[in-house]
Amino acid sequence: MGLNRLDIFQKTLTATNVNVTVLKKDGSNFSETDNGFRKHLFENFDYSKTYDFLTPHFVPGTLIHYIDEFSLHYIFVDIPEEFLGCDDLRITAIGPFSDYRMEYDSIHEIMRKNKIPDRLFIDFSTFYNSVPLIQKADNLLGIVLNLASGLFEQEYSISFFPLQDNPFGSLDFQADQLMIYPQVASSSIEERYDIESKLMSAISAGNYEQAHNYHQKFTSYYIQPRTKNMIRNQQNFTIILNTLCRKAVQAGGVHPLYIDSLSTKFAISINNTLSLKEFPALCSKMIHKYCLLVKNHAMKGYSPVIREIVSYIDFCYMEDLSLNVFAEKFNMTKTYLSALFKKETGSTLTDYIHTVRMRRAITLINSSSSPMATIAAACGYNDINYFIRMFKRAYGLSPKQYQKSVLSAHTQAQF
Repeated sequence: MGLNRLDIFQKTLTATNVNVTVLKKDGSNFSETDNGFRKHLFENFDYSKTYDFLTPHFVPGTLIHYIDEFSLHYIFVDIPEEFLGCDDLRITAIGPFSDYRMEYDSIHEIMRKNKIPDRLFIDFSTFYNSVPLIQKADNLLGIVLNLASGLFEQEYSISFFPLQDNPFGSLDFQADQLMIYPQVASSSIEERYDIESKLMSAISAGNYEQAHNYHQKFTSYYIQPRTKNMIRNQQNFTIILNTLCRKAVQAGGVHPLYIDSLSTKFAISINNTLSLKEFPALCSKMIHKYCLLVKNHAMKGYSPVIREIVSYIDFCYMEDLSLNVFAEKFNMTKTYLSALFKKETGSTLTDYIHTVRMRRAITLINSSSSPMATIAAACGYNDINYFIRMFKRAYGLSPKQYQKSVLSAHTQAQF
């Protein structure tokens, strides 16, 4: 089966947070061209006029950049029929997006020019805040041009609609059809909360790639600053993300002690971050670490007994632990407990104990210069030779060899 080039085109551009809409012949998705903005704004807005306007302009290689009366950007692209489904039109719409963040005065000026009453200011500002911000529209145009040319095997050139032309029709004919309660604001807020919900679901499942993509979309929504201090604002927004992550991994079945430990570390990092440039990397790291927390420590779906055993091993790994100990503790036969643990966790109880201890051993070797006997005891191994044997089985190196490799890498990093 060959590559779906249209799917690649859509997914690549969607990664920049802009909407990509392949228009349908039945007109069922025409309103997605402007995220339903005019549908919410005007009574019975007719998007078929947009299709009627666009169709004569489209020949092979058409790529049109358009800025509407609300200062929103759109890109319309011709897609050859051989790459489309039977229900698709040749016209694909990209947008809307803005090349600058709309502030109070800018929104009022746009409304004034278009004779939009002040009562709709909240709706307008909320909609603008939900529109993706692409600070350099020319860069996105270049990406679309090169991507379309390469995928669809035809030459494209960028053109523009004349200022007097409007694919959505003149507002002069729509002024008397303005909605009294357009619900633009509520629609945009619903979209933001939907993305927030999807972000949390991805984190609770430990899916970093998906969570990262949803976070990128989430950051395209503008949240009203709480103070005039930009650093403090960014710290506040990152604290919000830390809270969302914490709640998500809790829903994913991670023990509260793990959550509290990681959450506290990030709270300190947020407070110590004093450069705006550092926050994107911190947010990405935060999402990654919380997803790893789910992958390593989630107990969702475990029975109460297995959940208690896993928690006990995780926090009391230095004690004398074995199948016999837990079978006696929970008044179960060794055979039944062993089978139940393997069924629910995918690992034998003994292997899980070693996995937790080895994870701790790696942490201690990386962060201290303690003797191996001390590290072994701290991980629950009183027999140093047994500890070395288990470590080598897990990592392919003896603890000393691993320690030397860590020290060597650290020394090279200094030069």
